[in-house]
Amino acid sequence: MPEGADRFKELVKIMARLRAPDGCPWDREQTYKDIAAHTLEETYEVLETIDREAYDDLREELGDLLLQVLFYSQIAAEEGRFTIDDVIDGICRKLIHRHPHVFGETKVTGSGEVVEQWEKLKKQEGKRTVLGGVPKALPALLKAFRLGEKTSRVGFDWPDAEGILEKVEEEAHELHQARESGAKDEIDHEYGDLLFTLANLGRFLNIDPEGSLRRAADRFMARFGHMERTLAHTEREPSTLTPEEWDELWKEAKDKV
Repeated sequence: MPEGADRFKELVKIMARLRAPDGCPWDREQTYKDIAAHTLEETYEVLETIDREAYDDLREELGDLLLQVLFYSQIAAEEGRFTIDDVIDGICRKLIHRHPHVFGETKVTGSGEVVEQWEKLKKQEGKRTVLGGVPKALPALLKAFRLGEKTSRVGFDWPDAEGILEKVEEEAHELHQARESGAKDEIDHEYGDLLFTLANLGRFLNIDPEGSLRRAADRFMARFGHMERTLAHTEREPSTLTPEEWDELWKEAKDKV
């Protein structure tokens, strides 16, 4: 196998061969939109391997994710839009431009100044709105986190974790009031505000809310699966259990999983 840059060129050639007239019928039929769903799936598989700290698997999943970039770039090259070389050139230029403290004479004292500098450089590039770079299609929890992260860079933020915890309590109280009113739109509004605030609490706790919730959901699935297996030995239907019995099963599952 070729080494380094030559190996990457070989991968580009393989992708082009798959898309060639005498290549793979399936690969030739794919469009940008066809590949999009696969890109999302491969991204989540990368995240899952990181959660599991399965770094041997991560190597393979990163390869699958890299394939998505090559696929889009090959289609674009066939249409005369751009090539993978243009993609690489663009990100190289961006990284160098946005890191003058590494590739230039600018001095910084820490990561906070790096972030401030990054935002200033983006404005110089014509990206003038603070929230303009947040994709609309981001998962809602991650989107809420990123919105708070970006506005915090220009000074719009809570002062500390205690301040945002107080906001969580305030939003929970407002949700309680909305629930008492019975107004569905108001309940939806306050519930959304509470979730948004909790997402931003993650920034102050140095926790990624999307990953934290994903891991919580995985724990729930594992524990509920344990309860189902326990019930299978008793030949009882889940719907026949009392709240107290469910609680006992849950406590047992938490101890085991």
